[in-house]
Amino acid sequence: MNPALQGLLTIVIGVGGCIAYFYFSNIFIDKVLFPPRGPNAGRNINRANMVRPWLFLLPALLALGLYLAYPVVETLRLSLTERVRGGGYEFVGLDNYRQMLREPKFWEGFNNNLLWLIVVPAASTAFGLLAAQLTDRIKWGAVAKSLIFMPMAISFVGAAVIFKLIYDTRPAGRSRSACSTQSGSASTAASALSSGCGWCPPSCCWRSRPARGRWAGR
Repeated sequence: MNPALQGLLTIVIGVGGCIAYFYFSNIFIDKVLFPPRGPNAGRNINRANMVRPWLFLLPALLALGLYLAYPVVETLRLSLTERVRGGGYEFVGLDNYRQMLREPKFWEGFNNNLLWLIVVPAASTAFGLLAAQLTDRIKWGAVAKSLIFMPMAISFVGAAVIFKLIYDTRPAGRSRSACSTQSGSASTAASALSSGCGWCPPSCCWRSRPARGRWAGR
């Protein structure tokens, strides 16, 4: 299918699905679950108003649970195990973390992320406040704000293209990141953190270790 047509179809189905969900959710609450009629009409209306926001939030909560909460919990579980020969995992406790803390590359990546966490939010907030103050005082403020926020929209497009290239298929035998290599050492995962392997879920680093490797490749 043509990529443009596929994107348009995705938008139509996504937006249409959201509208249909909200519309039929309202009908279900008002007509079936808590109908505003009869001797309990007032109580039903109050209950419907209490349930309605949570029903609207349900798809977002499910998506966040599936794509954010579950990977975090699964990554923590895998970090306490090692892969054994013949398949399966063996509980090793905090051995992986002890080995990781002895790797210089881990601390290099940690320092880089800490520096980014301190500098970037503070700088972006200061710049945003300055831009808001300046653009509110000029006649063409709307145009200035559009020019300021345009790179943000372009960055999302660039990220989408990058992810398309990441997940695009390649010939067998070629891996796409340091996280999927078979070195099985802590330095490999730490190098991935310090070299920009930010898109790869941490769980792939744990899964890629060979048998009896833990983090040190023993």
